[in-house]
Amino acid sequence: QMGYDSLIDRVGSFGLFQKRLFVLFFVNGIPNGLLITALVFLHFVPTHRCKLPFYERQYNQTQMDRVRQFVSVTTQMNGCGFRNLSTMQINQLLGIIPLVDDVACYEGYDYVSDTGIESAMMEFDVVCGDAWKKPLISSLYLVGMTVGTSSGLISDRIGRRPVFLASTLLQFLTVFCTSFAPTLTTYCILLAICGLSNLVNYMSAFVIGAEFTTPKRRNLISISSFISFAVGYMIGPLFAYFVPNWRWLMRLHGLIGILYIPMYWLIPESPRWLLSHGRREEALTILGKVARMNRCLSSMVIFIRKFTVQMAYFSQQHVFLMKFIKVKEEKIITCLSHIEMLAIVVVYYGLSLSVDTLSGDIFINCFLMGLIEIPGVIAAFLGVKYCSRSYAHSGFMFTCGFACLMAALFKNVHPIATLIFALFGKTANAGVFYIVYVHTAEIVPTNVRHVYMCAGSFSGRLGSIISPYFGYAGKFKKFGFFAPYLTLSVVVMSSALMTLLFLPDTHLKRLPESVEDVLKM
Repeated sequence: QMGYDSLIDRVGSFGLFQKRLFVLFFVNGIPNGLLITALVFLHFVPTHRCKLPFYERQYNQTQMDRVRQFVSVTTQMNGCGFRNLSTMQINQLLGIIPLVDDVACYEGYDYVSDTGIESAMMEFDVVCGDAWKKPLISSLYLVGMTVGTSSGLISDRIGRRPVFLASTLLQFLTVFCTSFAPTLTTYCILLAICGLSNLVNYMSAFVIGAEFTTPKRRNLISISSFISFAVGYMIGPLFAYFVPNWRWLMRLHGLIGILYIPMYWLIPESPRWLLSHGRREEALTILGKVARMNRCLSSMVIFIRKFTVQMAYFSQQHVFLMKFIKVKEEKIITCLSHIEMLAIVVVYYGLSLSVDTLSGDIFINCFLMGLIEIPGVIAAFLGVKYCSRSYAHSGFMFTCGFACLMAALFKNVHPIATLIFALFGKTANAGVFYIVYVHTAEIVPTNVRHVYMCAGSFSGRLGSIISPYFGYAGKFKKFGFFAPYLTLSVVVMSSALMTLLFLPDTHLKRLPESVEDVLKM
């Protein structure tokens, strides 16, 4: 009997085929990072004040400057109202300032910003009394990502490749259509679908990459998705700088999909999935092509007749899954995986979507948030390659929690220090994000691997839904900036301790095929 990993060794664990796959998934991950960055600029809200269209037509620029100065100085409504002045009273501004009542902005808003950004929030006037909608809209995108975690059930039923290709098409199509949204409601619906397709595409690519190589190389081929996400995050501010209008920015992101059409011919189905569903001939055909590309065909022919794999069919998958989670040790692993995913994802999106609240230029800050992920992922890659999975996992989580705590402490003391700690926390968070995907994939059997990973991701996405509200809650004196991030820090550091104590080390071990294999770890 020969296991699947042994067969992959025979056809080449990291030959030309896997290197090509590495490049393809690297390119595939870039639009995922672009879309997260786009949200920062789509939902950007600068300083604003009431529109005064009648006054603009009736008075020259010098007089208007005095009117605006009066409105700005005398109102206490922070850009959400103005003095209800009659024409006669405005004329009196040149001499005496009259006493009048504050009223809401009934003509819309003027936005004052030197960034040149024309965001969706500005077009739909999501400010003042409607400001609560901004974190809700961001949450709807994350709701879409949460729904996307259910793709594991579909992927394990119909295959990795169909789900990957369908999600790629849906992703670019919905992004392009979002640019034509006529109303805020339509915009919200399309944004949720964008989130759904984004996650399904990301998860499918990761699973395919992991199942085409062996434990020694799995770490390397999986890293392509994470590095490319950071690259997309870095490119995003550049796109937004040269295409400041949100509608044209989304059209540009959607049209990029034309470059991904060749994926249809270049991405094959996972042989591991085919074997687990009894489709042996198809799996061996694909493995033969892999061996031919890797120039290992003779080695495969010698061993192919000895190859047998004992796996359950999908018709028994639900039984297999229930058997898996009923085991005492697996209950602990399952609960812990869900808790840590929730904490990690909340911190990641909490930091990513609050870039505009940090001191400095929004374009540079956003670029740095993407750039800083690369050393984090590289450090995590080296950590899981040379160290215990549990030590690397818990170490990065603790560092992330500590950095978030320090960022909150320095918020009102030194804004630059807050930026530095936020970047440091993002670095550690990117690293632990990579490690948790690798570690989780290595502690569950093949037949339920994608479902299990999606279930853990579902817990994280549930947490991500509330992440936009952490920045929003920090604006209220009742909560303050410190309280939300203190909570995050405690949760992350507690999860780091539990990870160290309870999760098994899977360093250089074969992917488990059964519950028994998991228990032997």
